[in-house]
Amino acid sequence: MIHTPSLIRSLLIPLFLLPLSAFAKPPVSEENHKQFEKKFAEMCVENEKKAMQGSGVLLSEVVGMCECIAREESKRVTSEEVTQFVFENQYPASLMMKSNAATYTCVEAQKSAPTSP
Repeated sequence: MIHTPSLIRSLLIPLFLLPLSAFAKPPVSEENHKQFEKKFAEMCVENEKKAMQGSGVLLSEVVGMCECIAREESKRVTSEEVTQFVFENQYPASLMMKSNAATYTCVEAQKSAPTSP
């Protein structure tokens, strides 16, 4: 008969002996950040083009906002999310949440930016 506390101890103790780096996710390379930003900005612009027809919004404004969102989101992506988005053509829910936060950051930055006369 297996004694439960000793079983738990035998399973958990090795985890405490592992270095913290064993639990760390690999960092996202600079190249992967660039790939993510490019693909995300292109996707964003394509989606917004459909929505902006007849709205009076300039394409250059959309491109600028999409590039800002891509840069902001890229700061927060994990290597797993980059793999899913760039290489597997998936859009995980975690990216959607990060996109919402990045959009807010970019919109607020645009509001506080001085306007040229």
